[in-house]
Amino acid sequence: MRRICVCLSLFVLLACGQRSPNAEKHLNAAAFRELMDRLADGWSQQNTEQALACFTEDAIYMEPPDVQFYKGHSQLRPYFAALKPGTFMRFHNLWFDEARQIGAGEYSFGEANEPTADHGIVVMELRDGRIAFWREYQQKGPGSFERFLDTKDKCWRWTIENYP
Repeated sequence: MRRICVCLSLFVLLACGQRSPNAEKHLNAAAFRELMDRLADGWSQQNTEQALACFTEDAIYMEPPDVQFYKGHSQLRPYFAALKPGTFMRFHNLWFDEARQIGAGEYSFGEANEPTADHGIVVMELRDGRIAFWREYQQKGPGSFERFLDTKDKCWRWTIENYP
């Protein structure tokens, strides 16, 4: 009887530790950073399949309100495949709400040896450990992120001196 109880207890413990096949994968902050590193590396190495693997099959990728819109791997594949050698993607800061599976990142995206790059913020909603909804908001600026943020030697459109 004792052996049966021990075996049954082990079975219950093992079964409780197993995820059901339908259970959704939730990332923690470290796993989110790893996902973003894989994505940035995939784009920077022009590895389309690696980049696509970071997105759900039905992912929406957009730049609102009406700049870019791609839906699913069938539309993302040619978009990612068009990246040229020398393309870079760098995340400077990442934030992740584990409970809601929503993350954001400050990034720079451009081509090496070009004087400008896109710098921006992306908000990502995750489903089953991958990006299901990508919304980016970006601004063209100097190729260097440090120069993009630098406050010196710039002609500001708005300051307190010209604010209405």
